[in-house]
Amino acid sequence: MTAMKLPNEESRINPRKQPKQKRSIKRFETILESAETLIVAHGVAQMKMTDIAAHAGVPVGSVYQFFPEKAAILKAILDLRLKAVMQGIKARLKDVRSEADARARVIDLIEDGAQIHLHNPLCRELWMATSVDPDLAQLQYQAHEDLGAFAFNVLGPFVGERESACERDRFVLASLLTGSVLRCLADGNERAGALLDEWKKLVCDIVLSPAKSASKE
Repeated sequence: MTAMKLPNEESRINPRKQPKQKRSIKRFETILESAETLIVAHGVAQMKMTDIAAHAGVPVGSVYQFFPEKAAILKAILDLRLKAVMQGIKARLKDVRSEADARARVIDLIEDGAQIHLHNPLCRELWMATSVDPDLAQLQYQAHEDLGAFAFNVLGPFVGERESACERDRFVLASLLTGSVLRCLADGNERAGALLDEWKKLVCDIVLSPAKSASKE
């Protein structure tokens, strides 16, 4: 699998500077919190830098001091969300004891993700942003690569007999497809629930070994 090229450090989606002093850190966090509030209330498309500044109670120049444009704010929010997701997954996959345990934890993670996407409108808006911005899309793809690699390292001992070159790619593929199903939920697709139920039956057979069928008499 060929890795996608990530944006360079000087790209339009990276902050102009990282806050270091306590006051600057607080202002940086307030700007991001205000941006999230406006995204949930009005959507990414309607959010403007001037609106963020007004909601945060700071001069618009302070927003531009940190972020060259709106996409950089979205990237910062996306980074925080993806970091939290990865930390949660690492905690849930800690000390897996058996293949049955691995299957149960993978299903639990998907169900947790489904609840977040159903009840947090920010997920839908971030998904829409990554759908139209190539730089943000590349970052999200890299997150799926990282998640797939981590899950493979943890669950590798429970993978069935397959060609080793395909094993890691199966985990990346499972991460990508899970994201697609969860986005259907966030988007309100009427068949999303049925797709989620079917996906939970299939995903463990993709990344682990196929479930053993009952013995025939």
